[in-house]
Amino acid sequence: MLREAAAAPANVRVQACWLTWYLKRSTEQSSVEDIGTSKGTRRKKVTVNGMRLKLKYCPICRIFRPPRSCHCTICDNCVEKFDHHCPWIGQCIALRNYRFYLTFFITALVFFIYTFAFSCWRIHQRMLESGNGLFGMLRKCPETLALTFFSFAAIWFLGGLAMFHSYLIAINQTAYENFRYRYKGSPNPYDKGIISNIKEVLFAPLPTPRVDFRAEVIPRWNMEDEMPI
Repeated sequence: MLREAAAAPANVRVQACWLTWYLKRSTEQSSVEDIGTSKGTRRKKVTVNGMRLKLKYCPICRIFRPPRSCHCTICDNCVEKFDHHCPWIGQCIALRNYRFYLTFFITALVFFIYTFAFSCWRIHQRMLESGNGLFGMLRKCPETLALTFFSFAAIWFLGGLAMFHSYLIAINQTAYENFRYRYKGSPNPYDKGIISNIKEVLFAPLPTPRVDFRAEVIPRWNMEDEMPI
């Protein structure tokens, strides 16, 4: 019996620690309930602020994903509080880097606003000095006009993105939940009001990572050799 218990897959211990860590860290009132099996797959449900949410089992990572988590097909990992996979920076935007992502595109928005304003001022100065119209400026300094149009397009894109994420922060949703209409027809159990949502998303202490990237990797066959009999 001890041998069988020791030979249990590591992912079972990982998912137990994951769920325990989530329930202890979460500020919501949460509890996990095992509701049996369905087609050979175990099923669990978690109660968050009085609402029962289903914990989905990931057959790739072999864990029950915590609430608001999703398996990213590009990164091939389960990501906690998954927002989206950003192709521009090549990684998932989720719980621990969402604020840095906001900082990134907001500073980019400010930069393009500055570039657009300075380019417009420069074009106006050139037109006054040369007396040429807009088409004359296109022949003499096409790079300035190209930069103006590019900055204008970037401002519209980043401005819309900023407004969308401001809306998500106000209602405490992720982009993935919003696209999937996760709470359509039912209240969002994580919505605590605009002020509390902003504090939670932007100012709450970030949780420590649960993956030690400096840890020594032990092959599975070595782990089985070291298991007690």
